[in-house]
Amino acid sequence: MLQCFIIFISLIVSQGLDFNADIYDHILDEISAIDNGKISSSLFLYPSIQKKQDNFYNLISDKNNQFQIYPVMAIRYSNSGFEINENNSIESLWVSPGIDVRFNQLLFKLFSPIWINASFKFYKHSAYGINDKLNLGNTFSNDSDPFSKFNPDYAYGFYKAVETSSQNGIDFDESIGALSIINTNFDITFGKFRSSLGPSSYSNLSLSNTIPAFNQLRIHYNFLNKIFFTFIMGDLFSGIKYSGLNEYYDDNEKQILNRKIYNHRLDFKLSKNFRLGFYEQIIKFSDNSFSYMNPFQLYWSEQHQQGDVDNLQMGFDFDFINGKNRLYGGLLIDEWAPYDTFTDDAQNWFATQVGYSRLFNLNAGYKDFSGKKWQRNFKGLLKIEYSSAEPQVYIHKFEINNPYHHGYPIGLWSGGNSIDKRVSFILFVNNFEDNINRFIVDIGYQNTRIGTPEYTQGVSLLSSDNIKIRDLLYLKIQKPIYFNIDFNFKVGYYKTENLYSENDFLDISTSLIYNIQK
Repeated sequence: MLQCFIIFISLIVSQGLDFNADIYDHILDEISAIDNGKISSSLFLYPSIQKKQDNFYNLISDKNNQFQIYPVMAIRYSNSGFEINENNSIESLWVSPGIDVRFNQLLFKLFSPIWINASFKFYKHSAYGINDKLNLGNTFSNDSDPFSKFNPDYAYGFYKAVETSSQNGIDFDESIGALSIINTNFDITFGKFRSSLGPSSYSNLSLSNTIPAFNQLRIHYNFLNKIFFTFIMGDLFSGIKYSGLNEYYDDNEKQILNRKIYNHRLDFKLSKNFRLGFYEQIIKFSDNSFSYMNPFQLYWSEQHQQGDVDNLQMGFDFDFINGKNRLYGGLLIDEWAPYDTFTDDAQNWFATQVGYSRLFNLNAGYKDFSGKKWQRNFKGLLKIEYSSAEPQVYIHKFEINNPYHHGYPIGLWSGGNSIDKRVSFILFVNNFEDNINRFIVDIGYQNTRIGTPEYTQGVSLLSSDNIKIRDLLYLKIQKPIYFNIDFNFKVGYYKTENLYSENDFLDISTSLIYNIQK
């Protein structure tokens, strides 16, 4: 009977990795952790194992619910063009049809069952100008900027001009797919998806989901819910063209040089409410070396023994929960020289992050005309976060080793030589009985300063010319409507410099989102 119960519980939680989680799903995990006074892996690892079944409309599903096909759709509108490019005065409409295919199969009916999960998602995006032409050109054109480079909410690796006579708009697509072997204590996942390592819901220092999805192998193991081991090996797109075959190819056909990322980390739960995590990360030219495929070694030492000139980063982060409060933060060290750590002329460059969250709970009720009592549960989370990176972080003396993917920094979204500050209050209005979110209100302020990254000693933070400024005061509302269709509304006032065609502007945007990473 006990074994059947454990298998049943495993079936509930083993729905695969949750590639659909948005920022509010991460914040709900944070609220749950603070409420329970316990740190879970979902606070510092994304994607994590899905805890509940999605409520999407099945186009096709077998009787055992092992194979499902769901539709995907999003319709978005912004009067400032989603910050897609420097021309922010174009009203834009953005549509995203797609498909989501999932498969679950129990492999072994052991005391702790093992599952295989497959997931495939394809999104076809098209954005159009309403009163003016919206055209970014092509991803692979010379000096092309990433899609929505200074808006951390969106990141895509490919776009091209709409193939119509009007040339009004851009087309871009995205596929996410992975195969996972999952147990309650481990997952081994190979595929293309976004990843994040670290305690921030927004943007972490080592690896963030503010970059496009990338092909990767991820191994995660949980030992007694006290020690967590994570290893990621993946491909990053550099955009650097290989010129060694000029006699065979013209400039547009040259081979693109790819770079690799290797990250291994250990997290220790020293108590139920305190965690310390340590990691190393290598970004290097993609070759066939086995040097960093072995995660059970010190990369820093291996780099010395191999005489490598790759980009080595290391650091730590932490979580601490006390009552209704959560304190978290981290430090990334780029090119560490231990004996010269505190000298002025050493290559010891840092990115730092510290965050604080405070949970507010309130239960309320009222009676309608029939005298029936309805109860609501209000959960509010106040979040304050500060992040900074010195000018020499997220850059390298060899371009192929830069920690970028499709032009986006893989860690802190604003890159090297930047400071990112934010404060927000997120209110969740739930049904008291079934704890289903009925309404989300998010009020916040973001203050970002971005300079030019420089791999040069003696350059101080934000000392470069033409500092880019992005200040945003916003109100966001999310309302689930039907079958997990979410209605989103945002109004934001921007004060910017050296970014857009208009420095100060008001953005009003709305969207209907269905079964898509938001």
